[in-house]
Amino acid sequence: MRRLTISLFFAVFAITSMSAQDLDKILNDHFKATAQEKMSKITSTTMKGKVVAMGMETDITIYQARPNNFRMEMPFMGSQMITTYNGTTGWTYAPAMGITEPMEMGTDELKVVLDQANMDSPIWNHKEKGNNLELLGTSEDGSAYKIKLTKADDAEMTIFISKESSLMSKVISSRNVNGMDAEIESEMKDYKMIKGIPVAHYMASKMSGQLVSTITFESIEFNKALDSSLFGKPVVE
Repeated sequence: MRRLTISLFFAVFAITSMSAQDLDKILNDHFKATAQEKMSKITSTTMKGKVVAMGMETDITIYQARPNNFRMEMPFMGSQMITTYNGTTGWTYAPAMGITEPMEMGTDELKVVLDQANMDSPIWNHKEKGNNLELLGTSEDGSAYKIKLTKADDAEMTIFISKESSLMSKVISSRNVNGMDAEIESEMKDYKMIKGIPVAHYMASKMSGQLVSTITFESIEFNKALDSSLFGKPVVE
């Protein structure tokens, strides 16, 4: 019995070691494919495009700046929707949705906008952030690796890395929407090179399997000078 237990231990150890080695290779290939070293030196991004949601199409502009600054602008039903985050506090302004004065974000909203403000891959420097990664295997069609990311606050997301390109193809996470937990699936594709860095120009979001919105970026600029006031409390004129 003791020999069997020892044999089982070494078998499990071998499988775990192989899985860790496989994960390390996947991550290294991913960071190489994404030109992560170059991306780490990018100070800001300015992205403009079209968003389709609820049967309507409108413009969208997204600004990001290190460290963890974010702003999204989108005209909607005759007024401007604005979301901002300055690394500490987030704000929402959306008159068409009844938010007629800039409203400070709550804890759940801040978690979402922090992910949006992150200019790097969510799995970059995961250990330094107190996050844990686990290789789950492959997608159902076998086209991508599945990696489970568990954050320091126990929030989880599943990241899909394309076997062909080593680029991120999909992210699945759970979020609290209007007091209810919902599964959010974000698909990224149509990667194009910007200054030697591949950037997804198309993103689709699904909630509980239903398509919610798509974004097609028409222009993406790096290292454009952005005033810090962009990321503070929206100024209502």
